[in-house]
Amino acid sequence: MLKVLMEFRKGILFVRLFGVLDDKTIETFKNEVKEVIIKSGIRYVVLNTYNLDGITKEGVKEIRVLKKIMKKMDGEFFLFSGEVKELKSLSNLENELKVFERVVI
Repeated sequence: MLKVLMEFRKGILFVRLFGVLDDKTIETFKNEVKEVIIKSGIRYVVLNTYNLDGITKEGVKEIRVLKKIMKKMDGEFFLFSGEVKELKSLSNLENELKVFERVVI
């Protein structure tokens, strides 16, 4: 099961994932996260995967796809992965609030 919480603050969409991002939940991620971002034209996204209990290669791939989409939309993608080792190489935030130091709106 994947639970998605989203919060929009100061022009930044914070997306927090809970549970597991795998073959069974990938459609939830695509529909609830990617589609919202694409349709709304949000320029700044912080994806917080700290509370994921697990992620598969397909889940990592979808996060990479989202990062590419943000770049094509002239937006910025930030990732706080915490202890999720599969995402350490993509992570660019020490904690999600650090984004306020890096984004000038």
